[in-house]
Amino acid sequence: MGANTVLRTSSGSFAAGFGAVLHSHRRSNIARRVMLAAAGSVLVFSVPAFSQTHPQCPPVPNLEVSSNSVDTKAALDAVSKRLASIGLGINVRTTRDNILKDNPRADQLVIVLTMANMLCEMVWSDTTLSGAEKAARFQSMMQDVYSRALGPEPVARTDKPPHSRRDGQADLLALASANASKVIRVSETVSGNVPPEAQTGFLRDPPFYVNDFNKYFVIVGSARTRTDGLRLMSDLKSKAPQYDFALYEPYGDNPNYGVMMASWVSRDDAIEALRLARRDVAPDAYLWACRGSGQSC
Repeated sequence: MGANTVLRTSSGSFAAGFGAVLHSHRRSNIARRVMLAAAGSVLVFSVPAFSQTHPQCPPVPNLEVSSNSVDTKAALDAVSKRLASIGLGINVRTTRDNILKDNPRADQLVIVLTMANMLCEMVWSDTTLSGAEKAARFQSMMQDVYSRALGPEPVARTDKPPHSRRDGQADLLALASANASKVIRVSETVSGNVPPEAQTGFLRDPPFYVNDFNKYFVIVGSARTRTDGLRLMSDLKSKAPQYDFALYEPYGDNPNYGVMMASWVSRDDAIEALRLARRDVAPDAYLWACRGSGQSC
């Protein structure tokens, strides 16, 4: 199956553009080396600088029919056109951010994964680069395309360890349980080359680009110290086990840790989470939003 055939599951015009990009960077039949994993899988790239092996590129997700599918398709077309016109000389972070800025309602995950796939294929099919050069360029581009916006940092969640933006740094992450006396500590090395996963629910990871559709939080409590914050989060989980919560570090001028019931969501989702929070968790829960946009909250 050729790369263009696979991409038609998302958009015919996008597939055609992708084909043009690959054609301009190929001198051999690279199509039969395209390896796409099932959508939603998580791939961890570990590419030594001396490696000449073509890694498995990030999978191209299907463009699902949804309220923002038209916006997402427009953004995909923009990705295709810009990569076709600029090629590997592209500034990955700037190009990605400009496309996300121009298409604020587009599905950011679909855009990022598709762009990562295209860049991956372009790098590893370029016969002018050595194996070491391909590996270095590949890792640099993946780190840029997967980089997330700066903002409030989670230190613990009741459902899973939080993701950190400290790429390559081993960090002890706390996973709080419903039992206030029990805190599971997880040692996790975060890699900048791990493709992001689709997310559901009120607690989201930081977006790739902050805009009006992903900048809202619902705060259900605060604490002066991390220990008190973990205890409060655990107490709230015991009180309302049907919901999950996250403890965030102090941010900006606020010296307190904050317990969130919603993070990085749209205003509509935040209002719904706030309604539930005031009914079931904390009557004084409130809405908070990033003041900035783009690369930082």
